[in-house]
Amino acid sequence: MIMKHILQFAFILVTIGAIGTGCSNTKQSTSSVVPRTDFKGTWRVTNTSIEGTDTKNLKIQAFDDVSLDCFMNSEWTLPNNGYGSYTITSGNCSSGPRQILWSTRNVNGGTNFNFKRVDGLKKNQSKGVEQGYSLQVISSDKDHFVAQSPVSFEGKTIYIVYNFERK
Repeated sequence: MIMKHILQFAFILVTIGAIGTGCSNTKQSTSSVVPRTDFKGTWRVTNTSIEGTDTKNLKIQAFDDVSLDCFMNSEWTLPNNGYGSYTITSGNCSSGPRQILWSTRNVNGGTNFNFKRVDGLKKNQSKGVEQGYSLQVISSDKDHFVAQSPVSFEGKTIYIVYNFERK
Protein backbone atom coordinates (compact mmCIF):
# COMPACT_ATOMS: atom_id res chain seq x y z
CA MET A 1 0.00 0.00 0.00
CA ILE A 2 2.77 2.49 0.90
CA MET A 3 4.64 1.54 -2.29
CA LYS A 4 1.53 2.33 -4.35
CA HIS A 5 1.31 5.84 -2.80
CA ILE A 6 5.03 6.43 -3.39
CA LEU A 7 4.65 5.45 -7.06
CA GLN A 8 1.58 7.70 -7.44
CA PHE A 9 3.44 10.61 -5.84
CA ALA A 10 6.48 10.02 -8.08
CA PHE A 11 4.21 9.93 -11.15
CA ILE A 12 2.59 13.23 -10.13
CA LEU A 13 6.01 14.86 -9.64
CA VAL A 14 7.23 13.65 -13.05
CA THR A 15 4.02 14.92 -14.69
CA ILE A 16 4.30 18.34 -13.03
CA GLY A 17 7.97 18.53 -14.07
CA ALA A 18 7.13 17.68 -17.69
CA ILE A 19 4.34 20.25 -17.82
CA GLY A 20 6.55 22.91 -16.23
CA THR A 21 9.33 22.24 -18.73
CA GLY A 22 6.91 22.35 -21.65
CA CYS A 23 5.45 25.67 -20.53
CA SER A 24 8.67 27.38 -19.54
CA ASN A 25 9.65 30.77 -20.95
CA THR A 26 11.49 30.43 -24.26
CA LYS A 27 12.89 33.97 -24.47
CA GLN A 28 16.38 32.77 -23.70
CA SER A 29 18.37 31.39 -26.58
CA THR A 30 17.89 27.65 -26.74
CA SER A 31 19.76 27.22 -29.99
CA SER A 32 23.06 25.47 -30.18
CA VAL A 33 26.20 26.93 -31.66
CA VAL A 34 25.76 27.75 -35.36
CA PRO A 35 28.93 27.60 -37.50
CA ARG A 36 29.93 30.92 -39.07
CA THR A 37 29.88 29.33 -42.51
CA ASP A 38 26.11 28.76 -42.16
CA PHE A 39 25.57 32.54 -42.31
CA LYS A 40 27.51 33.09 -45.55
CA GLY A 41 25.36 34.06 -48.50
CA THR A 42 22.51 36.42 -49.29
CA TRP A 43 19.56 36.77 -46.92
CA ARG A 44 16.28 38.67 -46.90
CA VAL A 45 14.49 39.87 -43.76
CA THR A 46 10.98 38.42 -44.07
CA ASN A 47 9.56 39.69 -40.79
CA THR A 48 10.37 41.95 -37.86
CA SER A 49 8.57 42.11 -34.53
CA ILE A 50 8.84 43.38 -31.00
CA GLU A 51 8.20 40.97 -28.15
CA GLY A 52 7.73 41.74 -24.49
CA THR A 53 5.66 44.94 -24.60
CA ASP A 54 2.64 46.60 -26.17
CA THR A 55 3.88 47.88 -29.51
CA LYS A 56 1.00 50.18 -30.53
CA ASN A 57 2.87 53.44 -29.98
CA LEU A 58 6.44 52.16 -29.91
CA LYS A 59 8.71 53.58 -32.60
CA ILE A 60 12.00 51.73 -33.03
CA GLN A 61 14.95 53.05 -35.01
CA ALA A 62 16.81 49.81 -35.65
CA PHE A 63 20.62 49.79 -35.65
CA ASP A 64 20.66 53.59 -35.33
CA ASP A 65 19.60 53.71 -38.97
CA VAL A 66 15.93 53.62 -40.02
CA SER A 67 12.56 52.56 -38.64
CA LEU A 68 12.21 48.86 -37.82
CA ASP A 69 9.55 48.57 -40.53
CA CYS A 70 12.13 49.61 -43.13
CA PHE A 71 14.03 46.38 -42.55
CA MET A 72 11.21 44.34 -44.07
CA ASN A 73 12.57 42.84 -47.31
CA SER A 74 16.03 44.27 -46.70
CA GLU A 75 18.77 42.22 -48.33
CA TRP A 76 21.83 41.15 -46.36
CA THR A 77 24.98 40.00 -48.17
CA LEU A 78 27.36 38.10 -45.89
CA PRO A 79 30.51 36.99 -47.76
CA ASN A 80 33.23 34.83 -46.26
CA ASN A 81 35.66 37.73 -45.77
CA GLY A 82 33.29 39.46 -43.31
CA TYR A 83 32.90 42.66 -45.36
CA GLY A 84 29.24 42.61 -46.29
CA SER A 85 26.25 44.87 -46.58
CA TYR A 86 22.58 45.25 -45.98
CA THR A 87 20.36 47.13 -48.38
CA ILE A 88 17.15 48.89 -47.40
CA THR A 89 14.66 48.56 -50.25
CA SER A 90 11.48 50.02 -48.78
CA GLY A 91 10.28 53.04 -50.78
CA ASN A 92 9.28 55.10 -47.72
CA CYS A 93 12.69 54.78 -46.10
CA SER A 94 16.20 56.03 -46.68
CA SER A 95 16.93 53.19 -49.08
CA GLY A 96 20.26 51.94 -50.33
CA PRO A 97 23.19 49.82 -49.18
CA ARG A 98 24.99 50.04 -45.85
CA GLN A 99 28.46 48.52 -45.57
CA ILE A 100 29.08 46.25 -42.59
CA LEU A 101 31.79 44.14 -41.05
CA TRP A 102 30.11 40.99 -39.69
CA SER A 103 31.12 38.10 -37.48
CA THR A 104 29.68 35.48 -35.16
CA ARG A 105 30.53 34.70 -31.58
CA ASN A 106 29.68 31.70 -29.46
CA VAL A 107 28.11 32.82 -26.18
CA ASN A 108 26.82 30.51 -23.43
CA GLY A 109 26.21 27.59 -25.80
CA GLY A 110 24.51 29.75 -28.43
CA THR A 111 25.54 32.02 -31.28
CA ASN A 112 25.46 35.79 -31.61
CA PHE A 113 25.45 37.45 -35.04
CA ASN A 114 27.49 40.66 -34.73
CA PHE A 115 28.07 43.53 -37.12
CA LYS A 116 29.26 47.09 -37.21
CA ARG A 117 28.57 49.78 -39.80
CA VAL A 118 31.63 50.74 -41.83
CA ASP A 119 30.09 53.01 -44.50
CA GLY A 120 32.72 54.97 -46.40
CA LEU A 121 35.66 53.41 -44.61
CA LYS A 122 38.55 51.54 -46.21
CA LYS A 123 39.03 47.97 -45.03
CA ASN A 124 42.07 48.86 -42.91
CA GLN A 125 40.06 51.65 -41.21
CA SER A 126 36.97 49.52 -40.51
CA LYS A 127 38.67 47.38 -37.87
CA GLY A 128 38.94 50.51 -35.70
CA VAL A 129 35.15 50.94 -35.47
CA GLU A 130 34.23 49.93 -31.94
CA GLN A 131 30.45 50.41 -31.82
CA GLY A 132 28.37 47.62 -33.26
CA TYR A 133 25.31 45.44 -32.83
CA SER A 134 24.82 41.93 -31.51
CA LEU A 135 21.83 39.68 -32.19
CA GLN A 136 21.17 36.41 -30.37
CA VAL A 137 20.44 33.64 -32.87
CA ILE A 138 17.45 31.81 -31.40
CA SER A 139 16.83 29.33 -34.23
CA SER A 140 18.44 28.41 -37.51
CA ASP A 141 18.57 25.93 -40.34
CA LYS A 142 20.24 26.09 -43.75
CA ASP A 143 17.58 28.40 -45.26
CA HIS A 144 16.34 30.46 -42.26
CA PHE A 145 17.51 32.00 -39.06
CA VAL A 146 15.81 34.06 -36.40
CA ALA A 147 17.80 36.53 -34.35
CA GLN A 148 16.75 38.83 -31.55
CA SER A 149 18.18 41.93 -30.01
CA PRO A 150 17.48 42.39 -26.30
CA VAL A 151 16.71 46.01 -25.42
CA SER A 152 16.07 47.56 -22.01
CA PHE A 153 12.72 49.38 -22.08
CA GLU A 154 10.84 50.83 -19.10
CA GLY A 155 12.82 48.71 -16.66
CA LYS A 156 12.37 45.39 -18.45
CA THR A 157 13.93 43.56 -21.37
CA ILE A 158 12.05 43.49 -24.65
CA TYR A 159 13.21 41.78 -27.84
CA ILE A 160 13.42 43.06 -31.39
CA VAL A 161 13.15 39.96 -33.55
CA TYR A 162 14.36 39.57 -37.14
CA ASN A 163 13.45 36.61 -39.39
CA PHE A 164 15.99 35.95 -42.16
CA GLU A 165 15.42 33.74 -45.22
CA ARG A 166 18.17 32.64 -47.61
CA LYS A 167 17.78 34.08 -51.12
